[in-house]
Amino acid sequence: MLLEIYISNLVLIDNVQISFQPGLTVLTGETGAGKSIVVDALGLILGDRAQKELVRDVSRAAVAEASFDISRLPKLKAMLVGKGLLEQDESLLVLSREIVADGRNLARLNGRVITAAVLKQVSSWLLDMHLQHDHLSILKPHMYLEYLDRLSPESAEILARVERAYKQLGRLRRELEELQSREHNKLQRIDFLTYQINEIQSANLRENEEEELQSIRDRMRNVEKLQAASESLLQLLYAEERGNNAYDLISTAMQVIQPLQDPFFAPVKEALQEIRFTIEELAASISAYRQTLEEEPYSLDEVEARLHLMQRLKSRYGQSIKEILQYLQKAQQELDYLQHEEVRQQEITEEIARQEKDYYLAAEQLSRLRKQAALQLEEKVRQELLELNMPELRFEVRVLDCEASSTGINRVEMMFSPNPGEEMKPLQRVASGGEISRFVLALKIVLAGVYEVPTLVFDEIDAGVGGQALSAMARKIAQLSRNYQVIIITHAPLVASLAGQHYLISKEVKKGQTFTKVQPLDEEQRVQEIARMLAGDDISPLTLQHARHMLAEGQQWPHRLDSS
Repeated sequence: MLLEIYISNLVLIDNVQISFQPGLTVLTGETGAGKSIVVDALGLILGDRAQKELVRDVSRAAVAEASFDISRLPKLKAMLVGKGLLEQDESLLVLSREIVADGRNLARLNGRVITAAVLKQVSSWLLDMHLQHDHLSILKPHMYLEYLDRLSPESAEILARVERAYKQLGRLRRELEELQSREHNKLQRIDFLTYQINEIQSANLRENEEEELQSIRDRMRNVEKLQAASESLLQLLYAEERGNNAYDLISTAMQVIQPLQDPFFAPVKEALQEIRFTIEELAASISAYRQTLEEEPYSLDEVEARLHLMQRLKSRYGQSIKEILQYLQKAQQELDYLQHEEVRQQEITEEIARQEKDYYLAAEQLSRLRKQAALQLEEKVRQELLELNMPELRFEVRVLDCEASSTGINRVEMMFSPNPGEEMKPLQRVASGGEISRFVLALKIVLAGVYEVPTLVFDEIDAGVGGQALSAMARKIAQLSRNYQVIIITHAPLVASLAGQHYLISKEVKKGQTFTKVQPLDEEQRVQEIARMLAGDDISPLTLQHARHMLAEGQQWPHRLDSS
């Protein structure tokens, strides 16, 4: 619902703030007072082209800003939350446009800059303006199917089945097409994968093997130095001529302190004993290491060749042995998949046939429901048109076949002819006029509860309508305002009398400059304005009495609707 609009520096408006209530709001005023500026401001919110001529004072920006309560629009709220434009607990939405003198402009949503496309997408959920069809969402053909489906409650479940089946069909067809498209080079790919797999498998690679071989290679390149060092260490520690190695020297030291009974030497003796054991272990370990140097199972050439093989495989399949083995696993999986593709193609073909059967079964069922809903819509609109004194207007809803899609096998055309003898034309191609205005009113009344845009704006929908037709139209507008927030710019006193909220738009001159002002009217001021609408400047006591009576009668309409 539209809560408020703020307009600044736009044409004749300096600063104006208009608050709106649920139900029916009318904007009235003399011709040329500036009522169209409010419409222009709402048009900017809807994404109209920003023209530099709209800027009043070129030294500052023109601003049109509208605040909305979207607590009853969960789909819009979910979309905005998904785009990161709104927090989950927020329900206030502020859309604004700023225009500078050179025509550049910015669109914002809750203070964040957005594109013109996002502005139009968001505002289409919020406002529907009846001007020259520019913003008349209800007449957009892509909405027609949705109207019929919502008029038939049982359609929802069937439509969900159609959507699921269509989505599944799309996935299956893409997979089948991919399989078929690569059929011509499948054998080449199988040969290539087989060669790669054999090459990797024949190498018998192990993780960490490369590091082990590099260590062996380094050792073998230095084997003479290592052997000499090992022999020298062994001699110094254990095997040198008796009495000249570390083991014997420690043993001699132990013999020296053996007979000593002083407590001081007890820990010394234990330490020497530990050192002797360590020397024994070191000597054994060095001796074993020396033996491995003499008994190395590989030659240096063999190790180098193995490492070269690994390097070659790494250049083709990965940066490490681990990556090569991972590549091997993926290649084996792909080879298995390719070798079984014919079976998979047959499985997919059979599944497509099953899904197509399910899809068309549901789509045809949905089509029948839509045709029934179309007849219901035609009849209900026809009844509303009779009440609006338009018995000659013809309206037809055509449910036509089309290519299968996620919404089924139908497209919908709404055909319209305002006068006998005129050919039926698609509704969106009919020029604006009194007939189409009243027709749109009838259509919106029939679709109340189905059409989800909460705020409807009519600019002089009653122009050129009088007598019984105007009376019927006024009643329908009051009826429509029970389901929607309705804002009307009107010259009809009867329509003005039905409103719950009334603004007067007028001009005033200050310091030689003309401004448009917007003034909320209380009851007595409304009587004066309705009298002006009835009689112009020639207002008599009788005119005021008539206006007062009209307003009193108009304010009773909600109660009459409640009791009907």
